[in-house]
Amino acid sequence: MDSYDFLAAPEIVFIADDAAARIERRVAARLEGEALLAGCIDDLRDSGYLRLTIPRRLGGLGGTVLDAVIAQEKVSRALGSAGLAANMHVQYIGASLVSGLWRDEMLDSFLRLAAEAGFLINNCQAEAEMGSPARGGLPATTATRDEGGWRINGRKQWSTASRFLTHYAVSATVHAPGVPEHLGQFLVVASSPGITIDPTWRALSMRESASHELVFEDVFVPDADVIRVSATGEPFVPSPEVAPWHGLTFSATYVGIAVAAREWVARFAATRVPTNLGRPIGDLPAVRARLGEIESLLLSARRLIFDLARDWVEARADRAMLAAQVPLVKYHATNAAVRVTDLALRIAGGVGLAEANPLERCFRDVRAGLIHPPLDDVALDGAARRALSEFAEGSDPV
Repeated sequence: MDSYDFLAAPEIVFIADDAAARIERRVAARLEGEALLAGCIDDLRDSGYLRLTIPRRLGGLGGTVLDAVIAQEKVSRALGSAGLAANMHVQYIGASLVSGLWRDEMLDSFLRLAAEAGFLINNCQAEAEMGSPARGGLPATTATRDEGGWRINGRKQWSTASRFLTHYAVSATVHAPGVPEHLGQFLVVASSPGITIDPTWRALSMRESASHELVFEDVFVPDADVIRVSATGEPFVPSPEVAPWHGLTFSATYVGIAVAAREWVARFAATRVPTNLGRPIGDLPAVRARLGEIESLLLSARRLIFDLARDWVEARADRAMLAAQVPLVKYHATNAAVRVTDLALRIAGGVGLAEANPLERCFRDVRAGLIHPPLDDVALDGAARRALSEFAEGSDPV
């Protein structure tokens, strides 16, 4: 597979390769389930990978979004669930540095400690009643004013790496005298009294990811750990600078899984010699056509991700234009990943369904990429509206 390592900082490439190699050894040892993820998180921490997007001045690696997508593809090739857990952490930190959500001094203090102690954080926003937070609405989880802080009550679902997180960024509807209800954000230490984990994660994809539900019962958060509460109830509007941190890093994660499927099936096609054929199945035109389509899909997906990330980092074009392209890149990348694993399974046949082969896990795991926002319909609707706006009388393109 063609390498794009030249796009990223050499130190980050080295650390990502090291982390991926450690994870591959754990997978090869046939560890399963959350025990496998626990070891992988140790590998991410011990290799220094969790410092990827923490600024150098705070003890991190100072990775850009371009560094992050190159690194995420590597780690995700080794194990999708490990890549997903890593991405929840590195992309949240990267986005927080530019979003304007955190107070600068609070974020610096947290990241300095994170670099020293190997913290692992996830942005825990989703709830069963609300659906995806990307669709809007206030959460059922509440933050009620108490002396010196706030009491958090509620549940958060799809909390990837739940058992292994050191901190949660939690959204809650603010309840306080004289303050309108609005969305607040809180930094919650995972060891705080009142937090339990409901082991609800039994899913088709990312089975090792421990994406269970977090349950908060009168969890106290001191005022010093409030990320954002508005005295006037004013909603928060993030900076446009956050645009690539979600869509591109998740795209790279799922394309990394698809690359792993490609690696396995290309080797299989080159070495599988059925007795009734007498030569590798890769000699068959039908197999080569499918493998060629895999190559085409991965080339376009990887180029879209890496080139847009490079354009963003190097300020090659207008930020608004690039931000508008991110959802379409995510749409192309995650759907390409699904198609790649479909084609790989058609090449491998029944062998690819066996749990003993990595293709079975890749086939399942990439499907989770379709569920991460923006969903396909949102990405396509936004693109359509942007196209229509070019020709609407008196309108500027959005």
